[in-house]
Order: sequence, then structure tokens, then C-alpha cells
Amino acid sequence: GMILDYLWDHTKLHALTGLPEVTVPVSDLAWHLDLPFWASDGKPFKVCPCEVVADRNKHSAQWDRTMAADLRFPLHGRVGSAEKIIIMDGIHRLLKASILGQPEVTVRILSDRDLNEIAVLSHKS
Repeated sequence: GMILDYLWDHTKLHALTGLPEVTVPVSDLAWHLDLPFWASDGKPFKVCPCEVVADRNKHSAQWDRTMAADLRFPLHGRVGSAEKIIIMDGIHRLLKASILGQPEVTVRILSDRDLNEIAVLSHKS
């Protein structure tokens, strides 16, 4: 996965244990749904989750993925500036929670040390 300037390993992320979990209002995280996280026609960062909801026929693969997302699993995030939680993994679950009108989601919070553990270095030394 990649978010902003940060490249990380999905498998390592899911292997992390003992992360603190917080309950966050979906409304606090809804700004993610306006960001172009998803690929379209093989080009990355083209489609916002909100566009998938607006035209589910055009974006049927992402819509199907969203509706198949399992809300029993927490999202993963980190705390950015101004104590804002930034979701690293779970945007499909966040979108589904939003569509279903679920008031809150559980987010597992990664520390800086956790981030270092899952980081993928862009250059091989």
C-alpha cells in the first residue's frame, strides 16, 4: 500500500499485534472519501471513494469490493498532525460504514516504531 509519501508492506501491517484500538466517528474520517485512493483503467490515484458511490455502475469493481468488505476487522491508521487520524488500510471498510450509516469504526493505531517495522525502503542497500 502507499499513502502520501509512505510505502509499506500490507502483510507486515496485518501481522502487527497489540496495537491500541480507538473508536472513531465515521464523520471524523469522511474526508478520506474525497481523496483519489483508487486506480481506474490501470492508472493509480484516479478515483475517490465518493465517486464510486455516485456512479456504482461505472466503478462496479470498487463498489463490489466495498460491499464485500468485512466490517468486523478494524481499520489501520496513524496519528498525523493536529491529532488527525490518517487511515492507512481499510478505506473500503470506511466507505461501507459510511454507506450503511454506521456511526463509528474501530481503528488500530500504529506508532512511529510500528511504521518503521512495516516500511518498505524504496532503495535497496
